[in-house]
Amino acid sequence: MTTFESEDYLLKTIAQHDALVRQCVAGELSFSEFCEKYNDFYAYWALDGHECDEEERILLDKHNRLIEPHRVIAYEILGKLCSDEDAKLDSYIKAGRFGSVEAMKRLANVRIGA
Repeated sequence: MTTFESEDYLLKTIAQHDALVRQCVAGELSFSEFCEKYNDFYAYWALDGHECDEEERILLDKHNRLIEPHRVIAYEILGKLCSDEDAKLDSYIKAGRFGSVEAMKRLANVRIGA
């Protein structure tokens, strides 16, 4: 393995990031605190498998149901996020961008630990 120490380590890391999502949705973390601690988890850990060896890709496939919510967060929420000021601009709205208020709504709809 090159990215993860073990399957257990992968599962613990996912659980830690699941907890951050839950804390943010519950109001225990501000959205900006969440973003800082979440640290673009899906991309940072290469959960799409692009940096993994074969053994790790098998683990990612095995635990895809736990990883998928983080893909959604990466691409459908954080990937479309812009500043709250820019979120009011027509050009950003037309481009499908949104600010932290909408991001929080979308984050609350992500099924973590499914």
